[in-house]
Amino acid sequence: MKKATRRIFTALLTLVLCLGVLPVPVSAADLYFTALNERVELLTSDSMPFWYGGTLYVPYSVFDKDLNTTQIDLGLNVSYNSRTRSTVTIYNLRQQMLTFDLNSGTCLDELTGETYASRAIMRNGKPYLSVDMVCSFFGLNWSYTALSSIPQGYLVRITNSDVVLDDATFIDAAGNTLNTRLQQYTQSLNSAASTTPAQPADPQPAEEPQPEEPISPNDTPTYLAILCQEADGLSDMLDALDDAGRYALFFLTPQLMETEGGLVRRILGSGHLIGVLAQGEDLAQTSRLLEQGELALEELAHTRTTLVYAPESQRGALEDEGWICWEETMLLSPDSETGASAFSSRVLTQLEGRELSTYLTLEGGTDAARVLPTLLRRLTSGHFILGVPIETRLS
Repeated sequence: MKKATRRIFTALLTLVLCLGVLPVPVSAADLYFTALNERVELLTSDSMPFWYGGTLYVPYSVFDKDLNTTQIDLGLNVSYNSRTRSTVTIYNLRQQMLTFDLNSGTCLDELTGETYASRAIMRNGKPYLSVDMVCSFFGLNWSYTALSSIPQGYLVRITNSDVVLDDATFIDAAGNTLNTRLQQYTQSLNSAASTTPAQPADPQPAEEPQPEEPISPNDTPTYLAILCQEADGLSDMLDALDDAGRYALFFLTPQLMETEGGLVRRILGSGHLIGVLAQGEDLAQTSRLLEQGELALEELAHTRTTLVYAPESQRGALEDEGWICWEETMLLSPDSETGASAFSSRVLTQLEGRELSTYLTLEGGTDAARVLPTLLRRLTSGHFILGVPIETRLS
């Protein structure tokens, strides 16, 4: 009982430290509407604002008149190369320019050279930016309001000097528009659910075709962690997750953090989480590895982690010290002899019918990179809900 109480207290304390004092909604059913001055953007699942680490993120496109759906001009222009996925630059005619580097996870004032503790996050194949960072830098205002007329509905509003109505008056006046946006959103979800997309061919032509039998719908949360002893296949796995609009928790060895700084920054810049892979022969050795990993992460990205993948026999002691230990439901170890479709079918068969949250652990490497795109596609088509791992470890 003492251990369980300590674990709960540690998790809650970590959550408070991560999220600060902001009233961050955590339900998967929360809806985030976006308004620019007196106009409401279209509500879509692939452009909805979200909270991460106590910061509210919005799609980069809302800041540019030619990219947002309201045609509101906030006085900003945005430059983003979707092919290279390297940087997002926002600028105005007053010689202000802010650049987010997706690879290094940095934010830079291009004219003064000053850096800020903010970064862009890739989600649903597009960059999301901190609304507070952008608005503060360019002199815009933003607000976040719960909508009493829409259960679990929230309005994110960005305004400039052209705004006329205050938030309360605008929300009252925009009631019909908000309901229309909600109806359109619901209809789009129903339409998508009733349409069966054509499955792309498996990228391995030599593999014996495996029938993808329908899996019964499953609304149990599923979380993915990837163990990385080495860098082989890591970049390809990040590409697969970006393409699928999914997130994972990467456990990296301290040595990998020290030698692959670019990949570490890309993991964080894409919105994924990092933990320390520390599997010492005894608790003392594991503690040294954790200290080494913490130092490497601090030097690379000026951030810390409380997540650890350690030997099962040592997890109780580590949790007493404040670490949050990952405990997998299923350890996935793909090999070169098994095709991506066959591997994914076997995983989904084992997952079918589960009623508790599932923690998948995938051993990294080139074989993991080969099967991951198919596994993500099959999980999605099987209606498995892939969530951000940290949400469940801290709840």
